[in-house]
Amino acid sequence: MNMESPVKTRPYLFDLHVHSSRSQDSDLAPGVAISRARELGLRGMAITDHDRLTIIRPAPVDLVLVPGAELSTEWGDLLALGISELPGADLSVPEMIVSIHSQGGVAVVPHPFSDAHYAMNERLFDVLDLIDGIEVTSPKTSVDNRRARQVAAQNRKARVGGSDAHSLADMGRGWTACDSPDVAGLLDAIRNARTQAFMRRP
Repeated sequence: MNMESPVKTRPYLFDLHVHSSRSQDSDLAPGVAISRARELGLRGMAITDHDRLTIIRPAPVDLVLVPGAELSTEWGDLLALGISELPGADLSVPEMIVSIHSQGGVAVVPHPFSDAHYAMNERLFDVLDLIDGIEVTSPKTSVDNRRARQVAAQNRKARVGGSDAHSLADMGRGWTACDSPDVAGLLDAIRNARTQAFMRRP
């Protein structure tokens, strides 16, 4: 009796931290970012402008765009992925995460451990039970990605990858791999810590 081995499929790759020119500190036009994502062979990406939900219309048919934003909070930056509107700026960090979840989205702490003002650092542990994932591929030299990976692994949080791109040259420095090609499957993979994260330094 012949038994066929299961077919192994390649994971789908997403860059979940890209800033477009709609962020004041980025010169990356949305259309250019989309073209670069195609060149890199990505399944999709998240445009995570600062405190702004950027929606691209019409959406490309061959590339998945994950709605999201990078939120400025009193404790440091927070990525909101899969949202339909921004949480109120007057909310506490735990309340912001609850708002993200109420929309079916996920909350990810980017560049968590650094001496920069935008990093959560130890405050991450105050919301560790609430967040869904931790970014472990920050290209910023001040960020301790090793510690981010350790904390994610020890606490069964999704390891999330993104390039934190602010220019064309930045894209492709980090990505998230999962077994689903769409937004719903990606978000579910993050919630259940079923993602992998990879990075490439310039």
